[in-house]
Amino acid sequence: MADALAHGADVNWVNAAEESRTPLLRAVAANSLLACEFLLQNGANVNQADSAGRGPLHHATILAHTGLACLFLKRGANLNAVDAEGKDPLSIAIDTANADIVTLLRLAKMREAEVAQGQAGGSTHSQPEEART
Repeated sequence: MADALAHGADVNWVNAAEESRTPLLRAVAANSLLACEFLLQNGANVNQADSAGRGPLHHATILAHTGLACLFLKRGANLNAVDAEGKDPLSIAIDTANADIVTLLRLAKMREAEVAQGQAGGSTHSQPEEART
């Protein structure tokens, strides 16, 4: 893979013959954390979806690859992206009864909401007395 990229291969190449799968989606299917990390470090799009509208986070959830789901969340995967069936990763995790990924995604959604609330309403933490004077 490194050799192919060194020779100009497109890290986000779409294989139309395989449901518009990318190298990152193939690495997810192989449950290769190392390959996924390598591809992301070299510019792979963490949100690029296949022909069914499923991105890497969807696939990691479907395949119960908790470590990969965590990696994609750390790399900015869209928690709210829906596939062609209208399902986001959390609804898929609930449907497949994957408690670890359900918990991971719910925590990520809570964190996302906290960040949004902090940006909209300012800091929610009180300042020490010295800082207020």
